[in-house]
Amino acid sequence: MTSRTHEIPLVSLAERVGDPGYTPKVRDLPKLLELMALDRDDCGKRDERVSNAERAVLRIEKQYLGRVIEGVLGAAKEAKRPLRGRLGRLVGRLAIIGTPEETMPARRWLMSAVTDADPKLRRAAMRALGNLTPVSTQEREAIERVLLSFWDQTNSDDDRRAMAYALGKIGSLEARAKLATVAAHDSSLGRTSRMATLMIDRTRDRETLGKIVLSRSFGRPIPVRFHTRGGLEAIVVEELGKAWRPHIGSPAGRGTVEAWLDAPLARATAIRTALYVGFPLPPVQPVPKAQNDGDLAELIVRAMTGEQAMAIFRTFTDTGGKKIRFRFAWAGGGHRRALTWRCAALVAKATTELVSDPTQSTWEVVVNDRGDRHDHDGHVAIELVPQGFDDPRFAYRKRDVPASSHRILAAALARLAPQGANDILWDPFVGAGTELVERAMLGPYSALVGTDIDARAVHIARANLASENVQNATIHQADCLTFTPQGVTGILTNPPMGRRVGRGTHSELLERFVSHAAHMLGTGGTLVWIVPEPERIRARAEQAGLPVEREFAIDMGGFPATLFVHRKRATACVVRAAGPTYKAL
Repeated sequence: MTSRTHEIPLVSLAERVGDPGYTPKVRDLPKLLELMALDRDDCGKRDERVSNAERAVLRIEKQYLGRVIEGVLGAAKEAKRPLRGRLGRLVGRLAIIGTPEETMPARRWLMSAVTDADPKLRRAAMRALGNLTPVSTQEREAIERVLLSFWDQTNSDDDRRAMAYALGKIGSLEARAKLATVAAHDSSLGRTSRMATLMIDRTRDRETLGKIVLSRSFGRPIPVRFHTRGGLEAIVVEELGKAWRPHIGSPAGRGTVEAWLDAPLARATAIRTALYVGFPLPPVQPVPKAQNDGDLAELIVRAMTGEQAMAIFRTFTDTGGKKIRFRFAWAGGGHRRALTWRCAALVAKATTELVSDPTQSTWEVVVNDRGDRHDHDGHVAIELVPQGFDDPRFAYRKRDVPASSHRILAAALARLAPQGANDILWDPFVGAGTELVERAMLGPYSALVGTDIDARAVHIARANLASENVQNATIHQADCLTFTPQGVTGILTNPPMGRRVGRGTHSELLERFVSHAAHMLGTGGTLVWIVPEPERIRARAEQAGLPVEREFAIDMGGFPATLFVHRKRATACVVRAAGPTYKAL
């Protein structure tokens, strides 16, 4: 019987692999491998169909991974250049996406390919072996033996660079000794070997990871920076209070509040309207404009290994006798791998207390060397952000619904809602119940009421409130436009702005709701909510007798919106809600 594979013309498949949404069948594998053998296009450049075909192979359903690996390995045995090296890279990528049983043939083939006559294949195999997570100590030792053995057989610097990378990922003290000798005596391989020894050191140190100790204090007031959603800065300042000496308008820009910490670190990490907290470093010295990455690396390392930075690291880290682990993050975006490695190598020379580890770290060193966030003297902004601790602030939120409120937005809404012991507060779009839990944490109230037309949301909100043991709270499955809770003094909510709206647009729903809210609130009652089209809602709220008392233009994580606080006037011409009710999709 003729295989269906041959029913698909090569040109047709070549066009389809360029579509990221195309998921090939396992029967398409032979034709995809044929595409990977293409050399140059009509312009003399490497044919893009080669990369497209490789990515397409990786999209074949995972249930067929064993068959895919078998097919690729079979093709590799007969392949010629340049396909042979490409298949080596493909096998390496396949070897890390399945179970040990599924990928064992690929792992064994990669080890045998280290000594292959094709240089591109053996280097692809070496790099792939470094990316594997060995399934046992025996496998790790076997990979290392193969690499160390071939090191002495080859005179190729390119081979040894690929082996150094792999040994850095999985190597032992024996591999480290070899690499350290090369780093000291071989100028052409020195940088690569130093990077590999750093990788071995940090992997061995992971046996004992440090942690951030929130109960510790610095011993004197120290500058601290709170990061929040853009537009919530004033609310963070209110939560902090005067004792923190907070102010807005730092060199870090929108979404930050500067303050002073004169208490255990736990006090800072407990601020509910902040995303996270960091320690901005003072510049070591006035900095001339960096001419290259070498100058910039020296500046960064001088700051992060200076007296104040090291005092911060030591004070708040329990190392267990090991090095303090950190990773670099670049505020301008991107990995900037060359600069990261240069900085890591300089840190290793400057101090024995720190080690760069991009995957398991207790600190993040955030560097901003771009744009208008430099201070007035041109210094590069560096901030130490503690990460090695559990954040218990929102542990009550066991489950979410689609488009649930971000936790700090819910905390901000709760802080702006009425705070009296006699208040009855309603969240008409309760979702996961986060706003009601946050309000309950702030102090006494008479009752909390939540409604949602989605039965699943009602169930989840009840579970989250129960998790925090919130009292005097009831959650109903009901339509916000027709539900009429009695005695409501405050409404706080983050209404739906997408699929959960149902028929009509979110603006139409919110316009109708604001009229209903005005009818439900007594004089002086408060509506606190977030809306995406502020001027349209402002006009409708004003007409309904709910003028704006405060407003905050906030970043919703991809689009702007406005947080409004409305206060009902003593007299109002209330426009009642009309039109069809809105259903969940």
